[in-house]
Amino acid sequence: MAVMQRKPIRVLDSASVDRIAAGEVIERPASVVKELVENALDAGARIIRINVEDGGLASITVDDDGAGIPFRELPLVCERHATSKIVSSADIVQVASFGFRGEAMASIASVSRTTVLSRTEEEEVGGMIRIIGGAIERREPAPRNRGTTITVEDLFYNTPARRKYLKLPQAEKRAVLQTVQSLALAYPEVRWRLTADGVALLDLLPADSLPARAREILGPACLEHMARFEAQEGGVVVGGLASRPTWTRPTRADQYVFVNRRPVESAPLYQAIRVAFKDVLPPGRFPSVLLFLQVPPGDVDVNVHPAKTEVRLMLERHIFGMVVHALREALDLRADPAFRPVSGDELPAPGGARGPLQSVAEAQEDYLRRHFSGSASTAAAASGQPGLFDATREAPATLSSDPAAAATEQDESSAIAPRQAPFWQLHRTYICTQTKGGLLLIDQHNSHERILYNEARKALAAGQLRVPVQQLLFPVTLDLTPLQLQSYQSASADLEKLGFLIQPFGGRSVLVQGIPSSLKNWNEGQLLLDILDDLVGASRTGHAAHDDLLASFACHGAVRAGALLTIPEMQNLLDLLFATDTPLSCPHGRPTMIQYPIEELEKRFGRR
Repeated sequence: MAVMQRKPIRVLDSASVDRIAAGEVIERPASVVKELVENALDAGARIIRINVEDGGLASITVDDDGAGIPFRELPLVCERHATSKIVSSADIVQVASFGFRGEAMASIASVSRTTVLSRTEEEEVGGMIRIIGGAIERREPAPRNRGTTITVEDLFYNTPARRKYLKLPQAEKRAVLQTVQSLALAYPEVRWRLTADGVALLDLLPADSLPARAREILGPACLEHMARFEAQEGGVVVGGLASRPTWTRPTRADQYVFVNRRPVESAPLYQAIRVAFKDVLPPGRFPSVLLFLQVPPGDVDVNVHPAKTEVRLMLERHIFGMVVHALREALDLRADPAFRPVSGDELPAPGGARGPLQSVAEAQEDYLRRHFSGSASTAAAASGQPGLFDATREAPATLSSDPAAAATEQDESSAIAPRQAPFWQLHRTYICTQTKGGLLLIDQHNSHERILYNEARKALAAGQLRVPVQQLLFPVTLDLTPLQLQSYQSASADLEKLGFLIQPFGGRSVLVQGIPSSLKNWNEGQLLLDILDDLVGASRTGHAAHDDLLASFACHGAVRAGALLTIPEMQNLLDLLFATDTPLSCPHGRPTMIQYPIEELEKRFGRR
């Protein structure tokens, strides 16, 4: 075995040190925007304009009307650990500004071609400095009004390994938009304008309150369902806006957490939100929350991450309890029985409430009467309501009340195909039927998800063809958030093939005139909003992007667990499921059915 030769310890050159630091602070164009905008806010800017080209990969420009940088201090912009925010190490524990490490500008300048143009109020003429790869190329006087303009071009041009891991321009543009949105929520008094490739993504005038700014970012529909919450104790203030359980999202994208007006990622605070809503929201749904936490500077450590995206709270457990209590009290999350989850035993029977059954015989009689007398399957038809799956087959024949005849029918039914067998629902979630080999349990949501996914995939593969469309009697107008609008613009062609007839309706509004005929839980547009929310985080193109859209469409469009199905609907669901190419799993890989062999049942009952 060869012995590795020891290498001497060396001090890295400044260029290597700068690029290592850049890797810790600057991950993508959105990181650059975050650092530059935070510098502008620290400089007291009240007007901030951001422009990105090619998702920020080509260029990023941030223009502000802040205090500016004196001409003599411009060379310090590219120096590491040069900052105006602190003087000594003692200031770190009391820091109240965004920046203080003195690494951001030096890191950005070391991996790009950066131009800084700035002027202070005291100077008659401003100055310009050009930095390439961390080295000053040019410095000269230049005219400008008070404030600073920083342009960053060719990000990571000298570190190709890092550049190739960046996402596509569309995804990077969405990340920039998310970054600016969070800062705009924290500073509603600031005028914000974000453009990308010449198109305005955000144009926000100064707002006089958080609700006014939330209306612009989250949309007026969301704000109608939001309530204010607040709590104060021992120098700690918790407050903000949160949506009631009547308004939820499929992801946590609309949850923003701020500590001393600094946007942060805080697992304990996200967990506090989850705990507050755990008794009133189903799994997979999230409220929209704007959570502001104000603590004394000495009670929070903002120096735990190079990019300052995470913080450590000294009174974490105490603050956790304050957040949970404030949300529950303000939104009255425990008071409304309509939001209380019920167990399977509490589910009301079709046709009205029922008391507890007193015996096995009564339970059997009740089950046969409700499920095989035809009342359950004909109730929906009598009321004129369409079936979930547009079932056209008649319900299975009723069972005979004669025990001998019933036994004969039982023997005959053991030899028929699943689609001809009687069906019944277990907890309004699973479809039960018998097969030649035993008992079959089908998950109604997973199965319908597979059906919708395959139907939509065929529509996209067919080019100009699209799935059958159901015209809405009253078209629905939806107000999209900036991120949802970006998702819609990227996926509009595919959404049309899936059966959504959507037209721009001015500003961030769209008009929905038709939906896929296979959808039954359209919910006045909530389904489409959920799909657009899912696409916000997607960054793939081509077939992969289509798969993301199809999976979201199928998941949100499928019949939910807890939905009551008639016997023809259950029968038709199985017919459609077995007509797909992969009937045994949903698009996410979950099983659609589980079979219990008769041999296993006989063993469990001691027959073997």
